[in-house]
Amino acid sequence: MSANLAATTDKKAIMRDKRAQGIAAMGLVTREGDRFRVATPTLRGRKSSYEVWRDDAGKVRCSCLEFEEQALADASFRREHILAVKHSLLARNTEAVTKQQAGALPVTSSDVTAATAQAEPNTNTNASEKRASKKALNVAERLVRSEREHTEAAETEDVDATTEETSNVRALAKHTDIKEQEMNKQKENTAVAQMPENEDTREIEAVAEPVASVVPLAFTNTLRALRQQVDPNFVKTREGWTDRSGNMHMVEYVEWHAVADILDRVTPTWSHSVRNITQIGDMVAVTAAIIIDGVTREGVGTGTAESEMGIKKAEHDALKRAAVKFGIARELYQRETEVIEKEGTTAQGQFPRDPLAKSMADLVTPKQLGMIRALAREAGVDVEEECQTVLRCKTDELSKRAASSFIDHLKGLHTEVAAGQMRRAS
Repeated sequence: MSANLAATTDKKAIMRDKRAQGIAAMGLVTREGDRFRVATPTLRGRKSSYEVWRDDAGKVRCSCLEFEEQALADASFRREHILAVKHSLLARNTEAVTKQQAGALPVTSSDVTAATAQAEPNTNTNASEKRASKKALNVAERLVRSEREHTEAAETEDVDATTEETSNVRALAKHTDIKEQEMNKQKENTAVAQMPENEDTREIEAVAEPVASVVPLAFTNTLRALRQQVDPNFVKTREGWTDRSGNMHMVEYVEWHAVADILDRVTPTWSHSVRNITQIGDMVAVTAAIIIDGVTREGVGTGTAESEMGIKKAEHDALKRAAVKFGIARELYQRETEVIEKEGTTAQGQFPRDPLAKSMADLVTPKQLGMIRALAREAGVDVEEECQTVLRCKTDELSKRAASSFIDHLKGLHTEVAAGQMRRAS
């Protein structure tokens, strides 16, 4: 019975020593100050780590639970973690530092004795510990003899088994990693597939939201301040328009520098930009924009293209009209618009004194140009020659009012031509 127990104990000791050699060969033993950290591979690619150290009494200890349990019954008991530290120290102190292979030379009893003495110096402080140490040496010598008795094939098989176990652990970890990558790819594909649907949903929700947006209170206060009546000292007058009786009417306006002063006082962070410059004959049209608190509003101004002052005037007019859309001096331009509307259209057979368009908004429309060309073709006249004769300008330079008058003129010519043809036919 005792012989069977000893044989079982020897087999367990052999397996622990082999596992310790594998751990040391894989480089899983690291030194941290006066302690050693031993990592052991487990399933699913994870690692468990244990600490090996020498306590104040000089005894070698291990943080694993099995060592604590076995050490109480057998003071010479050594887990594979402690043995791995021994093999690691032995490998470091040996001149030929190589990884353990299948054909490695067997360890001699003298090496085991020296390594044990080196790994566990001064651990025997009493007689019982000395007996335990001698017993450990006897076990080590029996292990060496047992290893010598094994055939070369058996040793290779054992090493292959250890390698296979490590490979299985690594393969399992790799397989798990591949599975995780596949799951991540599936999640990404699902997210990409759902992205258009989510974008469509957001667009539908955006359309479904109320059209009216909430204006910030600060911007509302800024607009209220800009809409205050302009100081009368800044209001200027100039010749504006002539009525049907030939009377000249004056219009009120504010200069650009006065508008800029108001902007600087009310909203110092305002900015402006010139968006477009277009030349129409001798005239130039400038489109400018003013930005206040991220809100952009544009205006169009005109001037003569022959001088720099005309271009500057067009820019200043454009900026003033953009400022009017924020409320600055709006009452002045409202009165000007009302006066122009009261003037009305020109009577039949009469043409405006100035047929040229003053701004892009006042320029003849494509629909009016189409009617002009069609009526001129039916009346049998050259449209450009007739326009030069009657209005002394080109058709694409006409204002909307002048174009309406010219259309009425061409209609009269067409009626006269049709009446003459009827008289000749009769």
